Amino acid sequence: MFEIAIVIAVIVGLVQLVKKINLLPARYLPVLSLVLGVVAGIFYVPGTVEERIMYGLMIGLSSAGLFDQSKIVTKKGEK
Repeated sequence: MFEIAIVIAVIVGLVQLVKKINLLPARYLPVLSLVLGVVAGIFYVPGTVEERIMYGLMIGLSSAGLFDQSKIVTKKGEK
């Protein structure tokens, strides 16, 4: 399970990188984290294809939620 947490952190970092470079509008960043999660699930998690996609969805949604929580924390610090 610790490895999946690292994958989630890497996806959050990649999404932050895309945000800083301005490759995508901010409204598409959660979709990017979901897509990266599914790709990571397919290539990283062992099991059947269905299990890989399900884990990928969980990884992507977790990284999107972590990304949103980090935005909330930084906005509170700016006030």
